[in-house]
Amino acid sequence: MKSRNKKSVFMCSSVHVWSDARIYFKEAKSLASEGYHVEFYALDHHQEHEDVENITMHFLPSLSRLKRHQHMKTLFRAFKNSQAAYFHFHDPELLFLAKKIKKTYGQNVKVIYDMHEHLPAAILTKQWIPKPFRVFMSKWVERIEKKYMSYVDAVIFAELSYKENYRELTHLEKIDVLNYPIAPVRQTIEKEEIFTLIYVGVLTEQRGLMNMLELALELKNRGLEAFQLKLIGPLFMDRAKMDDFIARHELKNDIIWMDRMKYKDIWAHYFKAHVGLCLLHPTPNNTNSHSTKLFEYMAAGIPILASDFPGFQKILNETKCGQTVNPFDYKKAADIILKMYNEPNKMQEMGENGYVASKELYSWDNEANKLFSLYKN
Repeated sequence: MKSRNKKSVFMCSSVHVWSDARIYFKEAKSLASEGYHVEFYALDHHQEHEDVENITMHFLPSLSRLKRHQHMKTLFRAFKNSQAAYFHFHDPELLFLAKKIKKTYGQNVKVIYDMHEHLPAAILTKQWIPKPFRVFMSKWVERIEKKYMSYVDAVIFAELSYKENYRELTHLEKIDVLNYPIAPVRQTIEKEEIFTLIYVGVLTEQRGLMNMLELALELKNRGLEAFQLKLIGPLFMDRAKMDDFIARHELKNDIIWMDRMKYKDIWAHYFKAHVGLCLLHPTPNNTNSHSTKLFEYMAAGIPILASDFPGFQKILNETKCGQTVNPFDYKKAADIILKMYNEPNKMQEMGENGYVASKELYSWDNEANKLFSLYKN
């Protein structure tokens, strides 16, 4: 069997778009800057492509959930023609492909599973799975996932809490590479003329879309006329439900929705906003996560209003950069926002506290070094 290049990485996702912040902008580009050649496979979408030294891009078509298995054939054929000594994948469904690669190439290839979420817990809240089947599906998936992880050499956890679920898998190299932001150089940009709340990320009910709309309605009913809620990200729920709420409550002029945009372009919107929102629902995965949004808001120097999960409370209390609230208590959330609005100096102080903490504690640079260490070892 031909030898493989230990400075070459085959990185792939059958679910995420190529411009995913963690996969492409953080991990792939960091490895490329460290001298690795990255053969990169992910879903194509309308965003303008890039040419980056040491990264060879390959774009997969977006397929339905029932047809995504076709990507495994494409990826296996591509890997057979690759010189890469590392197979680094980002989706649990690719564990089946990982087994095939490990059985085919053995120790000539190191297989790395990059775990973005604890799938068994996530299944308990997946809306496309009927509720009566979720507990059974969760337990079944947990067994299957751990079985196929026996063909994996290393697992990268995006959250500290995930590791607790895999203690018995002692053969694995385990490492936490947390999703801290790559913040651009801080810019002096004028704030929006009107008071602006911002959220960047996938828009779903579980991630607080309707909670943010309810908060906007409460603010309007409380007399805050000059404000806007800026939502940036793809909508993964019934568009009609969002549009109906906005129309019924005459919020059209107060809500701005922008689709997915380039990672580098998001920061100008952050810098111009006044408060960052993170009103996630208390699902198992959410309560055990440290949402990337918190750290992006901190890096942008804006104060935060987030759900009152213990992990969120700990971060915001220690850094003094924001407050937490029950995401369904819209009156209390409005109280907090109105207090920020009426105390601009205090709001600026919280934003500055977050910025300092981001530079000292929550930088991608440290996480990239963990990634490099895993590959070098």
